[in-house]
Amino acid sequence: MTSPVSITFTYTRDEYILAMKRHYCATLKVGRDVIGGLLAMTTGIYLLFYSSDSWAGWALTIIGAVMLLMVIYALFVLPGMIYYSQPKLKDEYSLVFSDEGIDFKTNSIESQLHWSIYQSWLYDDDFFILYYGKRD
Repeated sequence: MTSPVSITFTYTRDEYILAMKRHYCATLKVGRDVIGGLLAMTTGIYLLFYSSDSWAGWALTIIGAVMLLMVIYALFVLPGMIYYSQPKLKDEYSLVFSDEGIDFKTNSIESQLHWSIYQSWLYDDDFFILYYGKRD
């Protein structure tokens, strides 16, 4: 049996936003969406200037712009909105990691979470993100 690891922290706005960006980049296929949006917009603009089929040009330009705006919204607008709208994200978190699971404590929550509820994880030099429940 390994000895438990204890941490206590409070999320800062910048940490939360960075973690959400990492999560979205890992789960939303951002590169594909940006390339698809740029390709659709480029094709649409080309059709507007060099083809008599202007409705297709407008449709592709609008679809491409919407795709790019969705990526911008998910990466740059939504994480900050979530942080400011959720007071619990500003609480102090105390976690104890052990072989049995995670003891999770905030000002309003005290819980023992078993490892079996977690389905996957994402980690890098800055974060460990645990995912529970079904994740596709």
